[in-house]
Amino acid sequence: MPLPDEAGFDIGAALGVPAMTAQRVLTVSEDGPRRLRPGALDGAVVLAAGGAGAVGHAVIQLARWAGATVISTVSGPDKARLAAAAGAHHVVDHREGDPAAEIRGIAPDGVDLVAEVALGVNLALDLAVLRARGTIATYANEGGRPVELDVTRHLVLNTRLQFLVLYTAGPQVRTAAAEDVAAALRDGALPVGEEHGLLTRFPLHRTADAHRAVESGTVGKVVVDV
Repeated sequence: MPLPDEAGFDIGAALGVPAMTAQRVLTVSEDGPRRLRPGALDGAVVLAAGGAGAVGHAVIQLARWAGATVISTVSGPDKARLAAAAGAHHVVDHREGDPAAEIRGIAPDGVDLVAEVALGVNLALDLAVLRARGTIATYANEGGRPVELDVTRHLVLNTRLQFLVLYTAGPQVRTAAAEDVAAALRDGALPVGEEHGLLTRFPLHRTADAHRAVESGTVGKVVVDV
C-alpha cells in the first residue's frame, strides 16, 4: 500500500500487521461495522487489553478515530502513560484494586467489544465487563494460559468469541484493512513517537541492538533508521 504523503517513514514502519490486525478486531462484532471510518463506532465502548502493545496501541487509535469510547487495561504506570498517549479515554491497571468494578463504573451497561491479547489470563475479567451480545476478539494468548470456557455464562451473554490472524483472513479482509488504515493515516489518526506512544529508535549500524531490544520485551515499537 502506498504511504500517504503526510505520513513519515516512522509511521509506515509501525503499521503493517499491528494496524491491520487492529482494524480486523474492530470490525468483527455482530452489531458493529464491517469497515472503519469516523463515526462508525459512535456509541460503542471498546476495551483494549494491553493498550501499550503494538496492536493494542493501534486499537486505541483506530477506535477513537471511529468514534468509540476507549478503555484500556495495562500492567503498571509506564504502560498506562503509553495507553493514554495513544488516546485511551480511560486507563485501568488490571493488577490494582478491582478492575472489573472500575470498568463497570465507566461502562455500567458493559463493553461492546474486547480486543484481547491474553485470552487465558484475561477471560474472567472480560466476561465480568462484557455486555450481552458483546464480542471478545482475540489475536494472541500472551502468557500461554489454557482457555477454559464457562459455556453457560457465554450462552447467557450470547458472547461472540472471534479468533483472528491476518494471514488466513482472506484477501478481501486484508484489502479492507489496508484501505481503512490508509484512510486513518490521511486523517492523522495513527501517530507514533514519544508524544503519542513510545518509539525506540536505533541507527542502521545498531540493528543487532534493535533486535535485542525487541527480544528483551521493550515496550512500544522499535524502528531502525536507514
